[in-house]
Amino acid sequence: MNRKASPLLWLALALIATIALFPYLWIVLTSFKARTDILTTPPVWIKDPSLFNYTNMLFYRGFSSYLLNSAIVGLSSTAIALTVGTLAAYAFTHYKVPAGNHLFFYILATRLGPPVAYALPMYFLFSKLGLLQSHVGVIVAHATFNLVLVVWMMKTFFEEIPAEIEEAARLDGCTEWQLFSKICLPISLPGLVTAAIFIFIFSWNELLFALILSAGKTTTLPAMIPSLAMHTGTLWGEVAAAAVVQTIPVIVFTFIAQRHLIRGLTFGAVKG
Repeated sequence: MNRKASPLLWLALALIATIALFPYLWIVLTSFKARTDILTTPPVWIKDPSLFNYTNMLFYRGFSSYLLNSAIVGLSSTAIALTVGTLAAYAFTHYKVPAGNHLFFYILATRLGPPVAYALPMYFLFSKLGLLQSHVGVIVAHATFNLVLVVWMMKTFFEEIPAEIEEAARLDGCTEWQLFSKICLPISLPGLVTAAIFIFIFSWNELLFALILSAGKTTTLPAMIPSLAMHTGTLWGEVAAAAVVQTIPVIVFTFIAQRHLIRGLTFGAVKG
């Protein structure tokens, strides 16, 4: 890289980052404002910072229960999708599955249509099964739609594993399960972590199925936020506070796993 161009490049990157992060910064600032300051024209930064929006959300609107519901749904759907999707991807890679190409395309096709097209059939199906207004219904819905991401990503990772490594493991007496659990899975760990992060984010932020399939004690955080738009006006301060708190687990989870995430996103991009 040209040394003279480097400062300009860093300046451009800093400008892009500032533009990208400014809306989030504004939401954070709004969460500490009083309602009068939020609606003031022209806008003000912060006059008297207050934790009123956060305390009102946490102690008077049942925010903690909604947050717990989101955690239950997000973690459970992620675990189910990873387990089923990883095993399916391994089967597609290592076994001759009858009509495997057609089946793989069918799994991918579940993501081709808009989720709203599946909402009504899923509502009637879950109603017959007694899964409405329960954690299980939302978990199954999220795991079903996120499954394709795991299968697609993990299949790519399994295909990148050199055949010589697997042949050597079989010669050493590894069973098929040992080959999967002790050889292929550890090598593909970056892909597994990457898929887990994306699935968790999709599930954590999902609104449509949460609105349709959950209610009352099983309502998730994204489905609760629209209730802050009341006939007397939208409680923008509490909306901002809920949005900030909702993003914290995702940011923390991503930073913890960022090393594997970067490896997962760049795996196979450059080959020697």
